[in-house]
Amino acid sequence: MRDLDTYLTDLSKSLIIGSDKKNKIDSSILSLTKTLWGHFQERLHEVIVFGSYSRGTFISQDKNSDIDILVVFKKKELKPDTYLKQIKHFCVDYYSRSEIYQDHPTIAIDMDLIRFEIVPSYYYSNDIKKIPSPQSKEFLWINTNPIKLSNDLELKDRNHKMMIKPIIRIIKYWNYLNEKSFASFDIEKLIIEKSYSYTSFKSYYYYLTSVIIDSARSENQKKICSTLKEHNKRLKVLEQNNIPEYIESELGLFLPFPKK
Repeated sequence: MRDLDTYLTDLSKSLIIGSDKKNKIDSSILSLTKTLWGHFQERLHEVIVFGSYSRGTFISQDKNSDIDILVVFKKKELKPDTYLKQIKHFCVDYYSRSEIYQDHPTIAIDMDLIRFEIVPSYYYSNDIKKIPSPQSKEFLWINTNPIKLSNDLELKDRNHKMMIKPIIRIIKYWNYLNEKSFASFDIEKLIIEKSYSYTSFKSYYYYLTSVIIDSARSENQKKICSTLKEHNKRLKVLEQNNIPEYIESELGLFLPFPKK
């Protein structure tokens, strides 16, 4: 029988990507990076792995999770659509057996049951890279800092006894179980931007889930957050009345351990 802190800690550990899959992903990243350099050669400035995988908040239970790759060219030579076509041709030439499709502003490629989202960009400064803007925007290129969120999260995690990444994984897992009503990036950004300080894992959990609840805007977001709020209320009542034997069963209703 686990108390709230123990259950949440064990759950967060179970969401960490397994060593076998991680080794497989890292091997694919290395191979893809080498192939990109071999193909584009002196035109490239760097290839950056960014997104949840590089931040340590990737959850393998979500089969639609992807690995984000930023292909940074030395200078702006072409329009965004032309870069995207070149990336797509690259994928077709070297990975013809894989499923490849364009999803502006990326090219997606499924390799060994792992989806990679490849984003073309060009170097603007050490911090800023230019990426294709969403098609709804009037500008062709927009700014991005691919490592800022990672650096901010790393600092936040260290300043809070390494409890922030585990809580993010739990909240993203809850979001995944509820049809991903929130964008994963928005969850992480919101948690990073808030100021807080607690001493226990459960206190971080209660506060950060309340942050997500307060951010709900769409009807579906409000619906799932209302249910989460009720579960949290019941957990607090069980704790206050010292009824630990029901805490684990309550948690299992909305945060069950993933099936192996």
